[in-house]
Amino acid sequence: MTPPASFGLSAIPPNRRSSHFCYVCYEVLLSFAGHTDAVMLLALACLLTLPFRYVFFGRGDAWRPSVVLPSLFFAVCMVFGRSYDLTDSAEIVLGDKARVICAWIGGAGWMLLAIVAFYLAFECLDWLSSRRIPFSEAHFGRVWRVTHAVLSVHPFAGPFLVLMIAWAPTLIASLPGLFMGDTGAQIRQWFNYPNGTSDYLRLLNPNVLLNGHHPVVHTAIIGSCVQLGLSLFNSANAGLAIYTCAQFVITAACMAYSISSLRKLGVSLPVRGAILLFFAFMPMFSNYAALLTKDVLFADAFLVLLVQAVKLVACGLPRRDANVERAGEKAPVLFARHDWLLLALGAMGSTFLRNGGLVFPLAACVIAAAFCAWDVHVARRAAKQTGAAPSGAIPRFRWVGILAVLALCLASNMYFTKVFMPAHDITPGSKREILSIPFQQTARFVQKHDGLNSGVNPAVKEDGTIVEAPCDGLVTDEERAVIDRVLKYENLGRRYNPDKSDAVKNCFNENASQEDINAYFEVWAQMFKKDPECYISALINNYYGYFYPSARDAWAYSTARSAEIM
Repeated sequence: MTPPASFGLSAIPPNRRSSHFCYVCYEVLLSFAGHTDAVMLLALACLLTLPFRYVFFGRGDAWRPSVVLPSLFFAVCMVFGRSYDLTDSAEIVLGDKARVICAWIGGAGWMLLAIVAFYLAFECLDWLSSRRIPFSEAHFGRVWRVTHAVLSVHPFAGPFLVLMIAWAPTLIASLPGLFMGDTGAQIRQWFNYPNGTSDYLRLLNPNVLLNGHHPVVHTAIIGSCVQLGLSLFNSANAGLAIYTCAQFVITAACMAYSISSLRKLGVSLPVRGAILLFFAFMPMFSNYAALLTKDVLFADAFLVLLVQAVKLVACGLPRRDANVERAGEKAPVLFARHDWLLLALGAMGSTFLRNGGLVFPLAACVIAAAFCAWDVHVARRAAKQTGAAPSGAIPRFRWVGILAVLALCLASNMYFTKVFMPAHDITPGSKREILSIPFQQTARFVQKHDGLNSGVNPAVKEDGTIVEAPCDGLVTDEERAVIDRVLKYENLGRRYNPDKSDAVKNCFNENASQEDINAYFEVWAQMFKKDPECYISALINNYYGYFYPSARDAWAYSTARSAEIM
């Protein structure tokens, strides 16, 4: 048995049904699951009875902010995410009264469920931190000795070998590597063959097809490996295998280093063991390590940068050593001399392995330097109050070293983009790459308010009635002309895809002058004032997938998919 359809309610005249509370109630009830789905929901509700009773009735602190605030954020993400996933707008949440009521009911349910989950998770962590069953040699014997040997005696080599062994089947099955859409274009760039990016850019030198659409450094790395394979083995696949193996080792090493750093930060042995097992047996990590894309090495560099920044910030914080497994073991030094080299490598890698990546070392170094300078200030003030000499535990000029690393990144990036690339006729990437969001907002506004003049096809209703594309006069002829000088206006509305900006930004006019860009942004600002909701929806549509488990645009890089691209 399924619930009755709501089309019968639509027969009620609008002037009458809007005044009837029953109509709203019917719409809310009809939005719930049918008989078949209700059985599964009822079974789930029965399973959750005891956890709900324990949290809300057995404990008195379930509504503390540390539980309520993340639960509220989760509920908002789920409610709005579902709306954008199904309708590309907030229509399900902010529509008529019935939909608003349904959204509130759904949000309340998600929030209560999240409160139970967060509360039980925090309580579990509190239980683990209390060390009621210490993870020690006396209690766990051989298991403890193996875990201790892998994670404490050899804190880097142990996790590294575990990851390499666990991921090896994926590497073998993926060789010479997993291709994705941009891989072939980067290789063709290196060998100066025509590719999708060189077709639209205004090249500084028509004979030099290498450009900055993809990070030039990464293009050089993968291209050099292919060139090496051709020179040594007369095989491009051998070169790809060289690159894949090198990337595979680097990714495993970076993850192993992050796990070893957790020991220095005071994370207990069982938690480090659980993290290692997660990295080792979650298939996405091994698949990612064999993927031929610029994002993998960037992620490795960013992980190292993040770990180093956290260690610098933690230097001035009191730490509880949760890793005193055996008496006489020395506490590890949190930030040693070699960590400066790793900080510089992570910062430089983040800068050059992603276009616009300079913002990551900029943010990390500024935050870390601020914390280190504050630690020195606090130490001096404490020494002045006690009348003792300042302690040498906190280096006075560590923040200067951090800013020096940042200056190295800034100077290197400036030299590479302003000197090296022009000297070798390497064309910079298009401006369109940093204008995706305003372009999407403009396209959505045009589709909504001027679809008739922007190529939007007429809609056909269920009864066969043809409805012309909208044209409500909010877009003037002058605004159309301004937008057309930057984006191709005649089919801009039809090209708009709420989830991906490629179709819109691919028609960016590379010959547009700075005056044209400035005029476009003036129109962009005026349109925002006319319909800010449209702009906000365009922004959410591009990024809601980071906060909602949507399967709409799922990407799986497999060997079959790789063979098609190759």
